Amino acid sequence: MMTEGSAGAARQQRPRVRRAVKKAFDQIRSGIDAAVGSFNEVVDRVNEHRWLLGPAGLWWIKQNLDTTRRAMATVLDQVDHALEHQVPVLSLINVSFRWVNDVKTPVSELSFTATEPRSDNIAKWSGDAAIAYNAKATKQKAAIDESVLKAEFISQWLFKIARSNVGYAVELAKIVTGLAGKLAQAATEATTVFDIPWAISTLAKSVGDLVTAGLNTLLTVGQRLMDALGNIRDIATQVDDYSKLPEGQWPQAGHD
Repeated sequence: MMTEGSAGAARQQRPRVRRAVKKAFDQIRSGIDAAVGSFNEVVDRVNEHRWLLGPAGLWWIKQNLDTTRRAMATVLDQVDHALEHQVPVLSLINVSFRWVNDVKTPVSELSFTATEPRSDNIAKWSGDAAIAYNAKATKQKAAIDESVLKAEFISQWLFKIARSNVGYAVELAKIVTGLAGKLAQAATEATTVFDIPWAISTLAKSVGDLVTAGLNTLLTVGQRLMDALGNIRDIATQVDDYSKLPEGQWPQAGHD
């Protein structure tokens, strides 16, 4: 049975999770804007000095810029996918907490009252009437408690999926922020015809390493998400378990 304190903790957790989602996606958006801006700045620096760099130098620089561009494109693909799913993730979080606040909590409050006599006269019953009443009350309490467990299970399952999505967004935000930092550093260092080749070469390698490591992390987080989604069989098991809800119906208190 959910206590008032645990219900309050659940209500307080939802805005924290939503803030974490918003922060991650805000960082992704701002990081991509900064990364693209810095990359264009580096390209502008190359174009400003292209007549001093010569054909061979320009070819070598172009190869490194293309490597950087491909790495950025890989990250952008992940960003587009994440941004498309921002609203569904928030919906999952909301629905998960609604299963707690709108289903589990009010239903759990019925658990005690199900076996508590509504009047002193019922408490005085004896014989067949008392046996029949207690049997019905016991079945109803079992159904209530089972419904509470099912609501908690579904809430946890939905929240696990949402949390995996949030983890994915947070890790992606780290990649984007790191990418923006590397590009900003290159834009700062590529100031002269002598610095440009070195800065771009360093950029290509550092961005490549960053994106490779980041994507490996995303694969791990993504696998956790797939594992959570793969447990949909557990939801079906919960929904199809009628051991306390005969034929999927609520046990009646009246006479058969």
